[in-house]
Amino acid sequence: MPLPEQSFRWTWDLAAPPGALWPLVSNTDRFNRDCGYPPVTVLPSPSAHRRLQATVMGIVVEWEEQAFEWQEPWHYAVHREYHSGPVARMIMRCDLAPRAGGGTTLTYEMRLTPSGLLGRLALPLAIGRQARAVTERVFRRYDGLAQAGRRISRLATPVRLAPGAEARLDSARRQLCSDARQPAELVARLADCVTTADDLTCQRLRPYALAEEWGVPRRPTLSLFLHATRAGLLDFHWDVLCPHCRGAKATAATLGALEPAAHCETCHLDFTADFAQTVELTFTPNAAIRRVPRVDYCVGGPQVTPHVVAQQRLAPGETRPFVLALPPGRYRVRAGTQAAPRAFRIDPEAGPAAALELDPTPAPADEPALAPGGTLTVTNPAAESRLAVIEHVEWGDQATTASEVLALQLFRDLFAREVLRPGGQVSAGALTVVFTDLRNSTQLYQEIGDAPAFGRVLTHFEILKAAVAAEDGAIVKTMGDAILAVFPRPAAALRAMIRAQRFLAAPDAYAPATPLGAPHGPHPLALKAGLHHGPCIAINQNDRQDYFGSTVNLAARLCPLATGGDIVLSAAVRHDPEVDALLASRPDALAVTPETTRLKGFGGAEFEVWRLRAAPALTREGFWRL
Repeated sequence: MPLPEQSFRWTWDLAAPPGALWPLVSNTDRFNRDCGYPPVTVLPSPSAHRRLQATVMGIVVEWEEQAFEWQEPWHYAVHREYHSGPVARMIMRCDLAPRAGGGTTLTYEMRLTPSGLLGRLALPLAIGRQARAVTERVFRRYDGLAQAGRRISRLATPVRLAPGAEARLDSARRQLCSDARQPAELVARLADCVTTADDLTCQRLRPYALAEEWGVPRRPTLSLFLHATRAGLLDFHWDVLCPHCRGAKATAATLGALEPAAHCETCHLDFTADFAQTVELTFTPNAAIRRVPRVDYCVGGPQVTPHVVAQQRLAPGETRPFVLALPPGRYRVRAGTQAAPRAFRIDPEAGPAAALELDPTPAPADEPALAPGGTLTVTNPAAESRLAVIEHVEWGDQATTASEVLALQLFRDLFAREVLRPGGQVSAGALTVVFTDLRNSTQLYQEIGDAPAFGRVLTHFEILKAAVAAEDGAIVKTMGDAILAVFPRPAAALRAMIRAQRFLAAPDAYAPATPLGAPHGPHPLALKAGLHHGPCIAINQNDRQDYFGSTVNLAARLCPLATGGDIVLSAAVRHDPEVDALLASRPDALAVTPETTRLKGFGGAEFEVWRLRAAPALTREGFWRL
């Protein structure tokens, strides 16, 4: 005969509003750590639920955990079925309700079913007194952090550095400041993070997240992290993220060890790694400075997937309203692979209500709109229960994706051996591919001699490298007098090519970078360039990170169409919004004309291309100003 359920319910009044408390209270990984609960181990599970294990006061406890349910910033809950230990079942729920005079009424409820006499006798003391005191202390601490504008709880716990770490740290600082010319203030911040931040923070350092926290630009922060890895202060890893929940499902120390095929046990989804969305570069302190154990105190909870604003299980045929206090933007409702995603918008101009149905048929073209604070009604028409997930459509922009990193000249310079395994290939997402060549370079060798001409060609590569790096691109390879370069965005690629052409065409111009300060002399160079934007495949080509696919092939066919001093753009580049804005901003300096052509290897199809000519810039200031 099952023992009766024991219920514990506590209520506290806190000063911070629900929205400020939510990131702290719903971070169940840090909450369990802050309460002093033991770490958990994920076990293989034959069911659809996670199977977890922890050791509590010498007792090994195992349980199956259903998916957390929540709605930001109002409540979250979880249901566990135990296979060992003093408890047979637990249902926990946390509610945050705004108070009339400001602040939050927080209600925390635990309903537990004992598995035997020991649990029945121990729960009133262990939960009713001890857990209550610990929970209140932690929540009141979170209240103070929320009032101070903090979103993450970081315990000031003693940090144990590796033997000799201080000397290595001082050496890395000097190297970063002097040799790598990194800002001293940023170097000091990173060193402080490595030596004082808690283990949960250091397990997965994300440059863009720290840049936001520090209030500094992203790119210098990423540059510092890359140089710090080269200096031995940090190590980096490639995390494979689930495309649905975006949790890290696998980690590889090198691209060569990356497994393209992955599985998410939370979403019950098999997927393939994609450099543009599902592979993220993260960092951790080098073990010679500080060894950071990788532990989990909770593997679920709202902050594991902060892009998910609501997650609720709907019974067969159930209709449930969601009051969504969300900022304007695009969102979607999905039910894993069980139904087609349904998109909707939060729009201040929209009405107070909208409705969506979790239907397996393809989604309609129109997207319902809902005012902030309005009610979205979601219906599950199926004969089985479904977990409805409401999430931001945009990918989390704090992720440093592999596609972005591999298109950085700095990364290629510092980590040239970081490539996929031979024969491996991974989708790199959409990139802007650039091919360049020099006009009449053979004639140049005849006019000024082999040695001077070869020197001019090498200088031209340095000029191109500086222009490409300035726009966060990377030169993938050189081929004779030509290069293949990639950029994350078309406008950046176009600016880089315009600047390089201007400098190479000006006989008495000087580049602003020190290595490029030599005059060109009487023989200016005419640079040809072709640009195309589209999906690419990353490969290991002769132990070098390379790209292939129709986007690369088309860009290669555009370059020969240029005559020198001009740039040929594909339709994908010309119609990019940023490129359109760039061209519209300087009609006096950037002239573009459309043409129609057939490209070799594309079956005789006609392509619309645009030829751009930029006005020359004969001064350093004019070179950099577009």
